[in-house]
Amino acid sequence: MRRKFLRRLVMVVVVVLLVIVGAVAVILLTSPLNRTYAVEVDMVSIPDDAESIARGEHLVQAVAVCTICHGQNLGGRLAFSDQFLGQVHTPNLTSGAGGVGATYTDEDWVRAIRHGVNPRGRGLIFMPNDSYYYLTDDDLGAVIAYIKSVPPVDNTEAGRNLTLPAQVALTIGASGQVMRTELIDHDAPRETASEGEYLVRVGGCSFCHGDNLDGGQGLEPGAPPGSDLTQGGILDSYTLEQFANALRFGETLDGRVINPLYMPWAGYSMMTDDEIEAIWDYLRALS
Repeated sequence: MRRKFLRRLVMVVVVVLLVIVGAVAVILLTSPLNRTYAVEVDMVSIPDDAESIARGEHLVQAVAVCTICHGQNLGGRLAFSDQFLGQVHTPNLTSGAGGVGATYTDEDWVRAIRHGVNPRGRGLIFMPNDSYYYLTDDDLGAVIAYIKSVPPVDNTEAGRNLTLPAQVALTIGASGQVMRTELIDHDAPRETASEGEYLVRVGGCSFCHGDNLDGGQGLEPGAPPGSDLTQGGILDSYTLEQFANALRFGETLDGRVINPLYMPWAGYSMMTDDEIEAIWDYLRALS
């Protein structure tokens, strides 16, 4: 009797394990990390004049704040490391050893920046392409021109090494946060009504402050909820000068400094006075 019970118990355990293994296999096969995306790439003109390259540098550093993740030299860096979840190194964008710039064509750059898809059709994780999608053709061309002009950096550490629990979590509930290409309507118009709206969109403010900028849960792990930036929200207590200080130095009205992990003010600090005022005017008109 006992032997029969043990045989049945073993069979039950085996069946349960097979079900678990099968479920994990299905999850991994359907993971956004393994999906491919077919997007139509509309090419843009890539300039080579100094003024356009300077414009691209400004956008990369101060508005799209690419340097926050890819490093000041765009050579990539360790962006995330957790003993349980694994590691993610941001790509080396230059033409140095390990850099995608050594192989990317102009079409590859447009596909990656505007649509969040690499040359193999895989989505780019942790990249806010739903914001960069709104770059104008001229600005996108300038950004690509600047990236191509950056001196080569040797860094072969780029890539991701996510654990099984991280991949399962990514597939079950976090794909939209991590694989931003899934949030893009790749055929949507890119026009904006004002410079302020354009800067807010490309700058990714909605990532933390919500689609309508009326507050939202910060999507970075551990991030506090994003403040309401519309009329009736936190900016009712700010002046333009105080708002500029928040963007440039991360200073709040009570003297605290916003954690730069959750708000990239180190990049926004390089915005011009006119750009900050345009953002201020746009936000102050939102109801």
